[in-house]
Amino acid sequence: PDMYPGNCWAFKGSQGYLVVRLSMKIYPTAFTVEHVPKALSPGGNITSAPRNFAVYGLDDEYQEEGKLLGQYVYDQDGEPLQMFPVTV
Repeated sequence: PDMYPGNCWAFKGSQGYLVVRLSMKIYPTAFTVEHVPKALSPGGNITSAPRNFAVYGLDDEYQEEGKLLGQYVYDQDGEPLQMFPVTV
């Protein structure tokens, strides 16, 4: 609804997914996730941060199942910006 901490790109419930379509094929080596730090969060917590997540690569938008590029855990007590290498 706005750009204040905790109110951007929200998912309803405890699960969701995001698809990013690129203009050309790439071979990623890592993914970066950034979440508002606890110090800037209105409630002093970041329970809305992603915790366990997986990244899949698709050859095209019609592909039913993608190739698993890695499964990751965002550390809510770590740095706001975290990098995760492709593991597969």
